[in-house]
Amino acid sequence: MSTRIKQPGEYIRKLARKRKLSAMIRYFLAAGVAIATLCLFIIYSTSSIGVLFLFTGFSSSYYFYRSGKYFQQRALDARRGAKAETDVADILNVLELQKWQIEYNLRIKKWGDADIVLHSPKDNWYVIDVKSHGGTKISESGRLRRRYGKNIYDFREGNLLYKVKGQAKEVRLLKGIKWVTAMLCFTRGGVDISNDEVNGVYVVSLGNLVDTLLRLDK
Repeated sequence: MSTRIKQPGEYIRKLARKRKLSAMIRYFLAAGVAIATLCLFIIYSTSSIGVLFLFTGFSSSYYFYRSGKYFQQRALDARRGAKAETDVADILNVLELQKWQIEYNLRIKKWGDADIVLHSPKDNWYVIDVKSHGGTKISESGRLRRRYGKNIYDFREGNLLYKVKGQAKEVRLLKGIKWVTAMLCFTRGGVDISNDEVNGVYVVSLGNLVDTLLRLDK
């Protein structure tokens, strides 16, 4: 039986749909609880229990609403991530014409999946974790951070370098090969990093991805 070829952004699009469904369910729950609360308050408005229903009901309704907003934002993040993977896949077409082999959304034991795995005609392997964060990516004391004007921030997802290194290790074990080069590709914002490398991970912008891959593959 042949293995179905996965499309770029496929996994994260499914995740976006699940998150959107979770948001809609919570919005419906918020509306239902609010309506039920008003009905119960009308029935018991002459007693102290009516006030209790009102407070508890609207607190619960607000909780479901806030939870719905959270999942809605996470769904938007996932859709943006899926578009980022598609944008990267579009520019990698030129490498496929040069006989590079490319896999998308490769399932691995840890870290969920590897966004993109490449195998060059020179038998070199690369794993790319695609990100859509804005700001200018910089390196500080071996840490990857992002800069907006004069302000510098950490990534809220934690250590992105550690994650993609872990993906590279898992791909290496899965493919039974000696080495996989770990890369982070940002589709938004800029990259201001000397030699495009931080702690053994190459960090590039979308526009520099193909040139960096070809340079590393020499």
